[in-house]
Amino acid sequence: MSIALEPQANIQSDVPGMSFSSERNLDSTEQQAMWLQVTESVIKIDDISLAYSFIEHPNSQKAIVISSGRIESYIKYRELIFDLYRQGYSIYALDHRGQGLSSRTTSNPQQGHIGTFDTYIDDFAHFIETVVKPKKYLDLFLVGHSMGGTIGTLYMERHPDTFRAAAFSAPMFGIKLPIGRRFIRWLARLLDTTDSGKGPNYVLGGGDYESVEFAKNDLTHSQLRYENYKKLYLQHPQVQVGAPTNRWLHESIDAAERAVLAAKHGRVPILMLQADEDTVVDNFAQYRAVGGLCQLVNIPHARHEVFMEKDEARNFAIDALLKFLASHQA
Repeated sequence: MSIALEPQANIQSDVPGMSFSSERNLDSTEQQAMWLQVTESVIKIDDISLAYSFIEHPNSQKAIVISSGRIESYIKYRELIFDLYRQGYSIYALDHRGQGLSSRTTSNPQQGHIGTFDTYIDDFAHFIETVVKPKKYLDLFLVGHSMGGTIGTLYMERHPDTFRAAAFSAPMFGIKLPIGRRFIRWLARLLDTTDSGKGPNYVLGGGDYESVEFAKNDLTHSQLRYENYKKLYLQHPQVQVGAPTNRWLHESIDAAERAVLAAKHGRVPILMLQADEDTVVDNFAQYRAVGGLCQLVNIPHARHEVFMEKDEARNFAIDALLKFLASHQA
């Protein structure tokens, strides 16, 4: 089951004569000017600092919270924040624990690690309660990517009255694995050294961050956006994260399974923007989540990073996202 949408290649923003940003004009003077208005800050949870950013739209009572994917930082979302802000939304974005500009949780800052997946959800809830909710927006929406979709879905299961609706690009409702999920989960638990006194360990074959050339990437067809993304992570080496740990893997496999059911039976409308050529997350798991208030639209010619794709696919996805959110405004 999917929803019938008619995305347009160029949707107009709330400023007459403007359209979505283009891969051929990245880091434009307009985007740079907007970023000067963005506030960057941190909130504390015990000894952990969670980094976040926000920009408040002066003429609107609607806002979007961005829940990013694994290894990501809000600095990667500058272009998306720019486009959504021009549509009249205030934007809030959190760097999840252990990645981006937030505190690391292991002695090796390159490890993508979490002790329990519920910690991500607790952090996100704390962020919403202390930073976002006090602003008392009339319309509050959630936009997530990949792992951020899992976190967002499980947050909404606990707090169904926070967001009017949510849109997730390539949500991690299942991980693309080389062999069976049950065996991989068993193996990850077997190899996990987190509680042995040795500390967390990488998954088999995993290691620290490595820059991958465009020809070998499985994230996007847009070389311009991909190279810009790589440059950003080289300019800010503190945000670099490598492979996940075994603990992260088996915790995330379980969380993704829970998220499928939470999305299918949830009380909050969800739109999944499925990347047609995804090799990172499991698209079949997304189909299992469809039902009730959870809908799906497939984005043709898109790899995992839908919001970093070539203009045609990216515009298609953002147009679908904006129409969906508009349909749930007060």
